[in-house]
Amino acid sequence: MRSMQPLRQYKSCTLEDERLAYDALLEISKPKPHLTGSQWADTYRVIAPATSPEPGRWRTSRVPYLREPLDMATDHSEEKVVIMAASQVAKSELLINALGYYIDQEPSSIMMIQPTVEASEAFSKERIDPTFVCTPALAKRMMIDPEKGRSRKTQSTIRMKHFVGGFLAMVGSNSPSGLASRPIRVLLCDEIDRYGSTQEGDPLKLARQRTQNFHNRKIVMVSTPTTEIRGQGPTIYQEFLNTDQREYMLLCPHCSKRYLLAWNNVKWDKDSEGEVIDDSIRMECPECGAKVRGNGKPNPYDMAQGEWIAQKPDNSVKGYHLTSLASPWVSLTDLVHEFVAAKRANDMRGLQEFINLKLGEPWREAEADRELWQKLSDRREWYGLDALPTGILLLTCGVDVQHDRLEASVYGFGEKWETWGVCHRIILGDTSQPAPWADLDAFLLRIFKTSDGKEMRIGCTFIDSGDGRRTDTVYEYVSTREDGRVYAIKGQGGESIPLINRASTTNRYKIHLITLGVDGGKKNLLHSLKIRDVGPGFHHYSRAPECGHDETFLKQLTCEIWTVHYVGSRLKGEWIKVHGERNEAEDCAVYARAAAEVLQPDFAFLKAQRDNVVVRKTVPKKKRSAVLSSIE
Repeated sequence: MRSMQPLRQYKSCTLEDERLAYDALLEISKPKPHLTGSQWADTYRVIAPATSPEPGRWRTSRVPYLREPLDMATDHSEEKVVIMAASQVAKSELLINALGYYIDQEPSSIMMIQPTVEASEAFSKERIDPTFVCTPALAKRMMIDPEKGRSRKTQSTIRMKHFVGGFLAMVGSNSPSGLASRPIRVLLCDEIDRYGSTQEGDPLKLARQRTQNFHNRKIVMVSTPTTEIRGQGPTIYQEFLNTDQREYMLLCPHCSKRYLLAWNNVKWDKDSEGEVIDDSIRMECPECGAKVRGNGKPNPYDMAQGEWIAQKPDNSVKGYHLTSLASPWVSLTDLVHEFVAAKRANDMRGLQEFINLKLGEPWREAEADRELWQKLSDRREWYGLDALPTGILLLTCGVDVQHDRLEASVYGFGEKWETWGVCHRIILGDTSQPAPWADLDAFLLRIFKTSDGKEMRIGCTFIDSGDGRRTDTVYEYVSTREDGRVYAIKGQGGESIPLINRASTTNRYKIHLITLGVDGGKKNLLHSLKIRDVGPGFHHYSRAPECGHDETFLKQLTCEIWTVHYVGSRLKGEWIKVHGERNEAEDCAVYARAAAEVLQPDFAFLKAQRDNVVVRKTVPKKKRSAVLSSIE
């Protein structure tokens, strides 16, 4: 029976719609040339002027070390590629080239993950959009109007870009809904060491699950490393360990053997004042010892002869380590001066940044030296309590409370936080009784002397109240001694907790209770103990028996190392003891350093005052810290 419903009205197509449809049909029907990722980039990619100091046509010959990683990132035979890279090696350009290849050659569902939603939006606007506009092959796919610089008649946004045959989703690792909302064939992960864990778990794991339905899926991970392992998310180093670990090796023109682009192969000489001689900076072949590079940027011809060689060939996953030693924009002179400056200042943060950003290697802080106590013992010096070094400008004390004893360490601090262990005392007795506390009074009131006869007293004391059994006792003790800068403290775990936190008075004794971030304090202590050159941050200890820096003390001082392990599917960090169960010396050292930092000492002022120099105009005092201001 014929339907009596009126015919549905259809809107006729415009000539513009017909032209676009016809162009799309021709594009789909046209056979594509079989190109590798680097060939596609050399043929089609245009670098936008606002995104690079070298805009224009992409040239893989400029960065020959990227040719193989880019080809593998777009090769059907490889499911996963891991790239652990330094800065200034064009790693972001590699990701953009891989993205462009898939949009133009193999249109499909693509996801790019940045550390945060804000970072993904910034990358989309500042790097991807200009590339789409300046690269004709991509502008055609994205249906971008070259005159207006934006998509026409599409539903593309900053975080979702549609093109013929697929889409690009820009996602932040902190957005679980974005990671789990759609199936993905191509997954591009950028800066994974900055990813954090979400409520649903590891963002990389969530993203990988989106690719499981595709037999031809591709996962590319690119990141500058931070540490070997961390508790708040994944690391590129852990991913790199599960690959064949390829290194870019150059050919020595003297012995014709391959050598590694490693920092150990960089050499330099110093003048009589210990300054680096720029003309002496060089890279040497580890096989024959010949000079293979001067103090400038790498020779393009030598770089073109380089070859990626797997260190673990039995692993089927391709992994690449990129160092800035290969970068055409970085000179050896700049690298050496940055490294020497960080070492000379004992700047552990600066040294970590150099290793991460310049060498593309993880910072290995988790592995403490189990024999560190022996090194500290071997370098002990001779000084006593009445002949302390004149470099000491401030004394503080840290006290640990046990049920049967008090343990107290006095430390001295000088310019740029050079540190001296003054003495460690164990006061035996039931700490619920007055006797040991009376002995502590006498100890804290002691007068110390430097070798030139100057008298010094303890400027601030921190006493641990977190034992639980003696909390009220500590509160009662400090309640009448805060005028003498004797304060109660309690430790709080957590890597993100700062060493010093504002004092609280919400206790029945109304004393000022200061919370310390003990994890950060212990890490800083271990970093300082490992400094080998006398100067900023260096720790001195005495051989004199009266100072108490014996083997037991030094083993307690270095008894803990920080380790990270899996608990179920989550990583958890914790301190483990390697020299017995006692760590009072370590705790006292952390408390004493915190007591010094809360004073915010102006060491130049203290030195001038100690030397009886008029300092009213030349060396102003610093403002009090927020913690001390709240107390006073």
